[in-house]
Amino acid sequence: MSNDFFAIRKELELMREELQERLFHHSFFDNGNSEALSGTLMYHVKEELHDVEHALNKMNSGLYGICEETGAVLPLASLKFLPTARSIHDFSYKDQYEKKSLPFDYTGVIDYEDQSTGEMVF
Repeated sequence: MSNDFFAIRKELELMREELQERLFHHSFFDNGNSEALSGTLMYHVKEELHDVEHALNKMNSGLYGICEETGAVLPLASLKFLPTARSIHDFSYKDQYEKKSLPFDYTGVIDYEDQSTGEMVF
Protein backbone atom coordinates (compact mmCIF):
# COMPACT_ATOMS: atom_id res chain seq x y z
CA MET A 1 0.00 0.00 0.00
CA SER A 2 1.22 3.45 -0.85
CA ASN A 3 1.94 6.31 1.51
CA ASP A 4 -0.91 8.18 -0.18
CA PHE A 5 -3.33 5.41 0.82
CA PHE A 6 -2.18 5.59 4.44
CA ALA A 7 -2.42 9.39 4.39
CA ILE A 8 -6.01 9.15 3.13
CA ARG A 9 -6.84 6.60 5.86
CA LYS A 10 -5.36 8.92 8.52
CA GLU A 11 -7.36 11.85 7.13
CA LEU A 12 -10.58 9.80 7.22
CA GLU A 13 -9.88 8.71 10.80
CA LEU A 14 -9.30 12.33 11.84
CA MET A 15 -12.50 13.38 10.08
CA ARG A 16 -14.40 10.65 11.92
CA GLU A 17 -13.05 11.83 15.29
CA GLU A 18 -13.92 15.46 14.56
CA LEU A 19 -17.44 14.62 13.41
CA GLN A 20 -18.07 12.37 16.41
CA GLU A 21 -16.83 15.12 18.75
CA ARG A 22 -19.12 17.61 17.06
CA LEU A 23 -22.13 15.32 17.51
CA PHE A 24 -21.20 14.68 21.14
CA HIS A 25 -20.70 18.38 21.86
CA HIS A 26 -23.98 19.26 20.18
CA SER A 27 -25.97 16.66 22.10
CA PHE A 28 -24.73 17.90 25.47
CA PHE A 29 -23.87 21.56 25.12
CA ASP A 30 -25.64 23.28 22.20
CA ASN A 31 -28.98 24.37 23.59
CA GLY A 32 -29.05 27.98 22.38
CA ASN A 33 -29.17 27.47 18.62
CA SER A 34 -32.43 27.60 16.76
CA GLU A 35 -33.84 24.10 16.46
CA ALA A 36 -34.25 24.25 12.69
CA LEU A 37 -30.69 25.44 12.06
CA SER A 38 -29.27 23.03 14.59
CA GLY A 39 -31.20 20.11 13.12
CA THR A 40 -30.05 20.91 9.60
CA LEU A 41 -26.41 21.20 10.64
CA MET A 42 -26.52 17.97 12.62
CA TYR A 43 -28.17 16.18 9.69
CA HIS A 44 -25.21 17.14 7.50
CA VAL A 45 -22.69 16.16 10.19
CA LYS A 46 -24.36 12.73 10.47
CA GLU A 47 -24.38 12.30 6.69
CA GLU A 48 -20.71 13.20 6.48
CA LEU A 49 -19.91 10.79 9.32
CA HIS A 50 -21.80 8.06 7.47
CA ASP A 51 -19.73 8.73 4.32
CA VAL A 52 -16.48 8.62 6.30
CA GLU A 53 -17.47 5.35 7.99
CA HIS A 54 -18.43 3.89 4.60
CA ALA A 55 -15.03 4.83 3.14
CA LEU A 56 -13.18 3.32 6.12
CA ASN A 57 -15.22 0.11 5.81
CA LYS A 58 -14.33 -0.07 2.12
CA MET A 59 -10.66 0.31 3.05
CA ASN A 60 -10.96 -2.54 5.53
CA SER A 61 -12.60 -4.78 2.92
CA GLY A 62 -10.16 -3.88 0.13
CA LEU A 63 -12.76 -2.11 -1.99
CA TYR A 64 -11.64 1.48 -1.40
CA GLY A 65 -10.94 3.41 -4.57
CA ILE A 66 -13.28 1.34 -6.72
CA CYS A 67 -16.20 3.13 -8.39
CA GLU A 68 -19.45 1.68 -6.99
CA GLU A 69 -21.21 2.31 -10.31
CA THR A 70 -18.68 1.13 -12.88
CA GLY A 71 -16.10 -0.93 -10.99
CA ALA A 72 -13.31 1.25 -12.40
CA VAL A 73 -10.40 2.35 -10.25
CA LEU A 74 -10.84 5.93 -8.98
CA PRO A 75 -7.87 8.29 -9.46
CA LEU A 76 -5.75 8.51 -6.31
CA ALA A 77 -5.18 12.23 -6.83
CA SER A 78 -8.95 12.77 -6.81
CA LEU A 79 -9.39 10.56 -3.72
CA LYS A 80 -6.87 12.72 -1.87
CA PHE A 81 -9.12 15.67 -2.67
CA LEU A 82 -12.39 13.88 -1.86
CA PRO A 83 -11.63 10.75 0.22
CA THR A 84 -15.29 9.83 0.71
CA ALA A 85 -16.02 9.53 -3.02
CA ARG A 86 -18.04 6.47 -4.01
CA SER A 87 -18.11 6.87 -7.76
CA ILE A 88 -16.37 8.73 -10.54
CA HIS A 89 -19.39 11.05 -10.68
CA ASP A 90 -18.67 12.36 -7.17
CA PHE A 91 -15.73 14.29 -8.58
CA SER A 92 -17.86 16.13 -11.15
CA TYR A 93 -19.42 18.43 -8.53
CA LYS A 94 -16.22 20.47 -8.60
CA ASP A 95 -16.89 21.33 -12.24
CA GLN A 96 -20.53 22.14 -11.50
CA TYR A 97 -19.82 24.54 -8.67
CA GLU A 98 -16.42 25.90 -9.61
CA LYS A 99 -16.65 29.63 -9.96
CA LYS A 100 -15.82 30.62 -13.48
CA SER A 101 -14.92 34.16 -14.35
CA LEU A 102 -16.81 35.85 -17.11
CA PRO A 103 -14.86 37.32 -20.00
CA PHE A 104 -14.52 41.07 -19.73
CA ASP A 105 -13.88 43.44 -22.57
CA TYR A 106 -11.40 46.04 -21.36
CA THR A 107 -11.70 48.01 -24.60
CA GLY A 108 -12.70 51.54 -23.87
CA VAL A 109 -12.07 51.27 -20.13
CA ILE A 110 -9.89 54.10 -18.96
CA ASP A 111 -8.33 53.98 -15.57
CA TYR A 112 -6.29 56.67 -13.98
CA GLU A 113 -5.48 57.93 -10.56
CA ASP A 114 -7.39 60.95 -9.27
CA GLN A 115 -4.60 63.38 -8.39
CA SER A 116 -6.59 64.96 -5.55
CA THR A 117 -7.54 61.73 -3.72
CA GLY A 118 -5.04 59.18 -5.03
CA GLU A 119 -7.89 56.77 -5.79
CA MET A 120 -8.24 54.83 -8.99
CA VAL A 121 -11.04 56.12 -11.21
CA PHE A 122 -12.60 54.11 -14.04
